[in-house]
Amino acid sequence: MFRQYLFVFSTLFLSMNTRAATSDWEQAKNELRTALQFVHNSNLYFQQSPVVSDQKVAASVQYHWLGLFEGYALAVPASISSGRYAEESALNSTDHQIAPALKLFLSEAADFKVQTSWQRELLRAGFGKAEFLEPDAQSLTDEHKLLQFALQLGRSPDKQQLTLSAGRDLRQQTIQQQQNPQLPFTEPGAELLTEQQGSFASVHYGHRLNENTSLLLQSEMRHEQQGTIPSKLYQLGAGWSSHYAGSQQFQLVVGHFRRDTALLQSNGYYWQANNLWQISRQWQLVLSSSRNSVLSYATGSVSQLETRSALTLGYQWNDAHVTSLTASHGKARLDEQQLQKTRLELALNWQWQLSSNWQQQLQLQQARVEQSGQDKTATELFWQVSRLW
Repeated sequence: MFRQYLFVFSTLFLSMNTRAATSDWEQAKNELRTALQFVHNSNLYFQQSPVVSDQKVAASVQYHWLGLFEGYALAVPASISSGRYAEESALNSTDHQIAPALKLFLSEAADFKVQTSWQRELLRAGFGKAEFLEPDAQSLTDEHKLLQFALQLGRSPDKQQLTLSAGRDLRQQTIQQQQNPQLPFTEPGAELLTEQQGSFASVHYGHRLNENTSLLLQSEMRHEQQGTIPSKLYQLGAGWSSHYAGSQQFQLVVGHFRRDTALLQSNGYYWQANNLWQISRQWQLVLSSSRNSVLSYATGSVSQLETRSALTLGYQWNDAHVTSLTASHGKARLDEQQLQKTRLELALNWQWQLSSNWQQQLQLQQARVEQSGQDKTATELFWQVSRLW
């Protein structure tokens, strides 16, 4: 989506000193949040000609229930969003996601988690998993199903922890032709269905070396398939995480990957880096960078290499007002084709906590996309008001 860093920053800023990952399973929840959004985009499909601008109004509901019982916990987060465009009615959609999870507390040193998810969303050409989709196709509908198991071992999770995970996911994209009969569809208005599926297993190990530093090791194997073409991904990496006087949290993992397909073999380095620095009571700096080999969507390529970086500088005026400036850079390069896309984004965000239950967000974002030597720009204005019941 266009606003991929909006809610990430808000969560980091407001929960700097909380252990969100742990408290999610330590405190019962029964939360309902509703929101109303207005979006104006000056170049809806990121194309030079014709330039299509439009407005969208959307309403969403998010529900999160977490129950704690003797020996286990059950979580059921769910959301649904319905959006309507003023002119481009073909983009009207109702998106939803549900991700129930069950966690078994086997002993003081072990727990087991089962998680499933089902997500459906409409993506515009040029965005996210539809970034290489031709503008003439306008959009795709992405449906993702996931089943994952995780065994976590460690008597003192903050000192030593081993996590073993395995699962399977299935993704389907439905692309509908809107304008151009030259696209590879059977007939005007027909739909093209692409499918990706895969099984994965991973091992993550963390060991606390001293008061501020921990060693991180990880390994992952994925057996994937795009349509009828199989692909295997192997990753092995290591890194560390550090905490400095409670004001700075840094984590870096670097490793080597190899992807084997029927067409070619590619290998290289991947990484994930994050740095959260609470400069003062009011100022905060968030840095992130990642590079990964992933399956490619809506293209003639099986896989692609994605590199993304972001910088967010935030200022908290008081308990009610937070402003932030985010600059991000992303590059996606197809492995089987000589094609890549570079995206630069700059966003100014203001978050206003109207009361304990009401919140308002306003964001102005400028984006530029470079592909095949052509630059395309778009400006988006986003406004949202939400209430926690």
